[in-house]
Amino acid sequence: MRQYTTYTIDHAMFDRLAQGDEESFEKLVHTLYKKLFPFTVSLIKSETEANDVLQEVFLKIWLHRTSFSTIENPMGWIYTVVANTASNFLRTKLRHELRIKAYQNRSVTSADMEEQLDANFTQSLINEAVNKLPAKRKQVFLLSRKEGLSRKEIATRLNVSENTVRNQLVEALQFVREYLTQRGGLTIPAILILMDIL
Repeated sequence: MRQYTTYTIDHAMFDRLAQGDEESFEKLVHTLYKKLFPFTVSLIKSETEANDVLQEVFLKIWLHRTSFSTIENPMGWIYTVVANTASNFLRTKLRHELRIKAYQNRSVTSADMEEQLDANFTQSLINEAVNKLPAKRKQVFLLSRKEGLSRKEIATRLNVSENTVRNQLVEALQFVREYLTQRGGLTIPAILILMDIL
């Protein structure tokens, strides 16, 4: 299990985070992981899946960092994000299990087929968005998504820093999300959120 140094989480840290301070973000992640992991496991009932949920939570924290200077209770907001993300994860997991069961029973309904069409449409939009990324950002994104490389492995392969890799992934994800919203009013699938930003 990873060892984390505990830092003091206060409004000053959140203010620095709101200004885009990466060091404050790293410290926040390291400290919050120890606090949030047991809570998330209690909701998800799986350590591996709880870790996936927390990765999504930390990404949301970074993407909404500019809001922290106006949030009265940042920790309360974070716990709410954890609970909502866990709830969405469980709903998605349940839907997936129900689809598998329906397929196994050969009881595919028109609604199931419509969901599959939606999924195919979403994937095509994602592919379009990825193809519009700048070359370097697209390369980092594909190494993460297609080859499943970690941030460290990508940094080593491309001879860049891990922070550069993380920033490229965050920017790519934000662009894909906006592209999907503009093209079809869709939200990004959970599989695209799962990145190792710890």
